[in-house]
Amino acid sequence: MKTIVKFTEMQKAAMVSLLIEMINVDGIVDPSECEVFDTICVEYGIDEETYSLGKSLNCLVAVEMMKRMNDRQKIAIAQLLTRVIDADAKDDDKEIQLLNVICTATGVDILINAADEQ
Repeated sequence: MKTIVKFTEMQKAAMVSLLIEMINVDGIVDPSECEVFDTICVEYGIDEETYSLGKSLNCLVAVEMMKRMNDRQKIAIAQLLTRVIDADAKDDDKEIQLLNVICTATGVDILINAADEQ
């Protein structure tokens, strides 16, 4: 069984903000992306209040919050963003660019490269 990484409510709000940004970045809100988002909200126990906070949270603030998370949390969010990207089975350059920007800004790219080298 998959282990769910723990997040505070504010960290979950940042997660929601980043996931919504990923869903919207290509200008097309695909129903399959929304289904994945809803599943993630259930998996992480995101309630209506946390969702509303995340929805109103600026994406750049969410990235700053993610920078302050521990390594496991950062990687977990990157994996969740990838789930949203994969949901519609289309490779979109804007989605990949956003993922790369988030991973670079938060250091996830370094964490992944270090893990690959081991």
